[in-house]
Amino acid sequence: MMSTKSNIESQLRSVDGMTGMHFVVHSIEDLSLEYSLWLQAFSQAEGWPFPQYFGSCGRVIVEEYVGKTITYFEDSPWKQRIDIAYQLLLIAQMLTENASGFSLYMTDVNMDNFAVRSDGTVLLVDVESIVIVDRFSLKKDQNFQNKLHHSKGEFCKDCLNFSFEDLCNHNQSDHNYYAICRGLLVPDSYYSSKGLLHEIPEKVDIQTNLSLLVQECANPTKMFNRFQVVPKLLQVMKSLL
Repeated sequence: MMSTKSNIESQLRSVDGMTGMHFVVHSIEDLSLEYSLWLQAFSQAEGWPFPQYFGSCGRVIVEEYVGKTITYFEDSPWKQRIDIAYQLLLIAQMLTENASGFSLYMTDVNMDNFAVRSDGTVLLVDVESIVIVDRFSLKKDQNFQNKLHHSKGEFCKDCLNFSFEDLCNHNQSDHNYYAICRGLLVPDSYYSSKGLLHEIPEKVDIQTNLSLLVQECANPTKMFNRFQVVPKLLQVMKSLL
């Protein structure tokens, strides 16, 4: 008899108890076939910030259960929130600027699409809404624009918006920085009314200008300024950990 999703889940629970490893079981009906391909092509073993892929059987996909989503940490102590924010911005940087030749753009960055492991590591747990751009192949395309793309957040007052054409026809976009800073970090973010970096300690803000840097990342006063601001922002965040 063919194993069902519930049968596989039962078997994995027994393994879970013996090994301390945690699993999530999906059926292909719940996710696109590309989901498992994503997790294999951009594997955690190679440093990508996604859940570990354990394998598949028929229509069943097994992946790592990471932990609670960052929604749970929205009102956590300051130190924990700044650590999560730092890791989110590192994820944005890695997906945008890396040596693989691919840029991966997050088009859905709500609070439930990132989760925190028991050791504090933040991972992107929903990879279905990622746009992948092959920068090397793109240069051969006649529509390729060898310049940076600036995400303006136009045409949508309170939600993350993007253009496939813009992301796919430019050498690099600041979209991921826009998505994280405007979508999650600043007060009145698209997906968090408080923003993950709410109530920055006054002393910290005076010494580092953290609130100004985050705002500049979310709503730049100069085009392409996110590429200059993000390294400074990461440096400040790291110093506060």
